[in-house]
Amino acid sequence: MLRTIYLKSLFLILTGLFVSCGEGTIPPPPPKPIEQPGGEPDPTDTTGNTIDTTTNPKPDTIIIDTLKPRNSNRFLALSKGFGATNIYSEAQLSNKTGIYTKARDYIGRAVNLDYSFIAPANDTLQYRPFVLMVHEGAFLFGELGNELGKARWLARKGYATASINYRLGFNGGSQANSCGGNNLEVIQAIYRGVQDTYTALHYFADKSETFGIDPGQMILAGSSAGAIIISALVYMDESDFEALQPGIVKTLGPLDPVKTGTEFRVRALLSYLGYAIFKTSYIRNSNAKPTVFFQRTGDTVLPYQQGNLFSCGSYFWMQGAKPASDRLKTLGKPFELNYQPEKGHILSYTEEHVANRYAQFMKRFWSDNRRQITIENFKTLEDIQLP
Repeated sequence: MLRTIYLKSLFLILTGLFVSCGEGTIPPPPPKPIEQPGGEPDPTDTTGNTIDTTTNPKPDTIIIDTLKPRNSNRFLALSKGFGATNIYSEAQLSNKTGIYTKARDYIGRAVNLDYSFIAPANDTLQYRPFVLMVHEGAFLFGELGNELGKARWLARKGYATASINYRLGFNGGSQANSCGGNNLEVIQAIYRGVQDTYTALHYFADKSETFGIDPGQMILAGSSAGAIIISALVYMDESDFEALQPGIVKTLGPLDPVKTGTEFRVRALLSYLGYAIFKTSYIRNSNAKPTVFFQRTGDTVLPYQQGNLFSCGSYFWMQGAKPASDRLKTLGKPFELNYQPEKGHILSYTEEHVANRYAQFMKRFWSDNRRQITIENFKTLEDIQLP
């Protein structure tokens, strides 16, 4: 009797051990490390790991990085235009205005989003490289007119340009107090800005015959908040935003609201009044864009190195022009870093100077003159020729 009880007990113990090691009860793997918006690891995570988003081939958009342009790089390189020389006068420029879409803002109001298009009036070139410009304003203020000075200088060099308005505002924030919101609200403001910029790119690509632009030679230019938008558009997809804020796609809709129509290609990024990206690891060899940076090292709105957005202690961290240019340097991609070793957000360059640097950068790019240039004020400190 005792032997029988002992054998039954032993059987139950062994069975329990077997079941506890079975497929259905394997202890779950350790959770992925929690990552704060902006890429700063959570202080409670000691694994040293980060969320890997490098395998997403941007499935959320029809930007085609291999799209053949209507004008080849060589053609643009040899053209008399698109460099530092102004080949048109102010009087030879034409201006068109219109609405590129309607959308609902952060409190549900329907708003018209408009544009101002500037290009040479009697250009014999059928398709011009196109620069889409996105203004500053902390996602709370500003308007397309802020970019028209640089747009006109670029148009005088032969470019077709357009400056757009995008949806502004987030709960708690105001022009007087950009720190009054929270991370959820600000990330959604950035997301809406990316949505609107995508929509504008589609609008102009679909009307490329009307506007005389080349969908295969589109360039994004952004100032301050606009620089954040164009960087997020190129380097982030829906899964990246979901990692920052789960459910954002369901709340606000697709990152690229259109996804159809004429294919287009973004060739370069031109940034002014600072630069910021959530994580420089979003910049990969497969998606890195030639980039121009303009920023002060003591920028009090966007970090030159890394820091809280708008210098608001409660907002997420972002990385600025220096680590972004360092990332491009590591990847062997062309860039031009213009910095001023001063405190403050507002730069002291003229609009003409900025437009000239933009144009010279693009001219080198089309000429396959790939360089990594660092300029302090107006003095070139480093100029590296890439193979």
